[in-house]
Amino acid sequence: MITLSDFAPIHRCHKSSLDRIDVAVFPLGLVAKDLDQDGVQSLLSLLSRPILPTSWSPSAELPFDHSWLELTHNRHIFVCTHGARDPLCGIHGGQLLKELRQVIEARHLQKHMAAWATSHIGGHKFAANAIVYPRGDWYATWCDRCRGAKGAPVADAETIVDAALSDSVWWDAWRGAINMTKEDQVDTWLKHNSGHEHCGHQTEDTFETWVPPAASVRGT
Repeated sequence: MITLSDFAPIHRCHKSSLDRIDVAVFPLGLVAKDLDQDGVQSLLSLLSRPILPTSWSPSAELPFDHSWLELTHNRHIFVCTHGARDPLCGIHGGQLLKELRQVIEARHLQKHMAAWATSHIGGHKFAANAIVYPRGDWYATWCDRCRGAKGAPVADAETIVDAALSDSVWWDAWRGAINMTKEDQVDTWLKHNSGHEHCGHQTEDTFETWVPPAASVRGT
């Protein structure tokens, strides 16, 4: 999955936004710096390998300037705000992003957690949509079905932050994970949500620790 984001750039003196870019690769935590078109192709070629680099790989293996994000204690939340793709993403995604940032600031978590706007990541009818890294859990707060036009309540932002902090899953809003097949996502959701009712019926937020399987799908 390749998206545009307002993820903070490493370099701030590019000639233009199209000449050179920084690319953050999740869940690897790799930041490829100051890439031109050839550099982007080198990165894509690297990511197509069956064995991917890690933060302890020799630097000579990477044909571009790079750094590694600290993901052991830090969390990144990407929210789709792509209103040009679907107004639901722009309205509900923008509201969720705003309130996530408010919760992060109110809890003084800025050193270890950040929320970013990103372009379309699929599932716009379930907006607002968010992906939490490094786990790669994918959430949809279903504002269009359950909560009308008012957007995501602060409670949704607080619950996502709680799940990210505790390395747990908010099953009521879980849509899957980037490293699972469609079949595995459906089976996992049904296992943890059997008997739950949604959209119009209040349910108790369910948290449970769950460790994703080995990554088979990569996110950038």
